[in-house]
Amino acid sequence: MRLHPRTLPVQAAEADLRQYVASWVERHDLTWTEAVRGLLAVTERLTTHQLREERHPADPDRGADEA
Repeated sequence: MRLHPRTLPVQAAEADLRQYVASWVERHDLTWTEAVRGLLAVTERLTTHQLREERHPADPDRGADEA
C-alpha cells in the first residue's frame, strides 16, 4: 500500500502535539478535564474564525450566524 506523502509528517506532528499537551498539563498541574476544556476553548476560537470566513468570504469579521 502506498501512503499519501502527508501521512508521515502529519503523524509526526500529532506525536509532537501529544508530548506537548502532556507536558503542558503537567507544567500547569491541570486535571485532564481542565486540559480538555482549555483545548476545546482554543478549538472553538479557531473554528469560529474559519466558519466566519467560510460563510462571509468578503467580510470575515461578520459573525457566522449573521445573514
